[in-house]
Amino acid sequence: MTMKLIALVNPGMEELCRQEIPEIINAAGKDFGKKYPHLIEFESSGEQALQLLHHGQSLRRLLVSLTKCKNIDDLDFNSVAWKEYLPTTPALSFKVEVENVKGMDNRLDIARKVAGKVFAAVEKQKLPLTIDLKKPDFLLMVYFNGKEYFLGIDLAGEELHSRAYRVFTHSASSKGDLGYYFVRKTGYKRGNSFLIEFAKDGVIAIEAALYASRMPVHSAASKFSYKKLPLFQSLQYLPLISQSSTSIAAVDEGSQNVTAARKNAQIAGVRNFINLQKIPLDELSGAFHEQEFDQILFQVTTKDEEKLNEIYHQTKYLLKPKGTLLLIGRESWEISTPSYCKLVSEEVLERGENKYKLWLMQRK
Repeated sequence: MTMKLIALVNPGMEELCRQEIPEIINAAGKDFGKKYPHLIEFESSGEQALQLLHHGQSLRRLLVSLTKCKNIDDLDFNSVAWKEYLPTTPALSFKVEVENVKGMDNRLDIARKVAGKVFAAVEKQKLPLTIDLKKPDFLLMVYFNGKEYFLGIDLAGEELHSRAYRVFTHSASSKGDLGYYFVRKTGYKRGNSFLIEFAKDGVIAIEAALYASRMPVHSAASKFSYKKLPLFQSLQYLPLISQSSTSIAAVDEGSQNVTAARKNAQIAGVRNFINLQKIPLDELSGAFHEQEFDQILFQVTTKDEEKLNEIYHQTKYLLKPKGTLLLIGRESWEISTPSYCKLVSEEVLERGENKYKLWLMQRK
């Protein structure tokens, strides 16, 4: 059965999500789905929805679309087949979450209106339903993209970009979806050789390994909301066929960082897919072969900015011809492109109060 879904993403992740979804569900086509600010609207089967839920790395939330409208007062849930989502017994509980609307009072007003309209529609179909603001069985999400309100049932009941493996964290770490963005920005593909330097707590390396190995990002044992919905109880999550090996190396100069990265990778289930080592920057050329890597990524914090010349020196030895180098640093950091590379792109990515400057270069 085909259903309409909504993938909510963080700002700047729309195009990557639009690329990732068909990769996971084997839906070819460059014009996949419909892109809006902060969300992708598309169709898939129920089984594919579960694969996206457990394997998607760019998603923040995944919703079964119920309806959309330009004015909440015009909202109508009467055409929704609530029997697909609500059992006759026991009564499920829900909570309305409103996102991207300014002002707490405005969000509460919208939530009350939506809840009232849901109860009116459900009562007509003679189905039980209650409200629970603390531990609901499912979330009914209302997302305003600036022009329209999109409404759907959150299949997870929690934000997907926060990873369970991020137990031992670094101050310069990022959430999983951003780490995944960095990986894909390099042009990394399964089968390529990849080096991550200044690995910190391992988030970028782990996201690369999850992508390359096709291991689930979220365990099948996760207590996701969809398991309580009648529509999904007859469906089975079928994990993607995982790869047996990858060529990912992640190094750091600090023992504490390497230990943290190893522990996080173990929790994520990808420890065997990453070669994690403590290696000083100036010893990289002695630890790896000449022109060994297709992609190299450096996430450079302020204390390491003075090492730029050494970064370029090591990269010149390690990077293959036509290989790519991605530097991630602070917005105000000024750098020059080394003579053996050409600058492919330069961008600033905002995430909350943080701003990341990205320089993508390709070896000539």
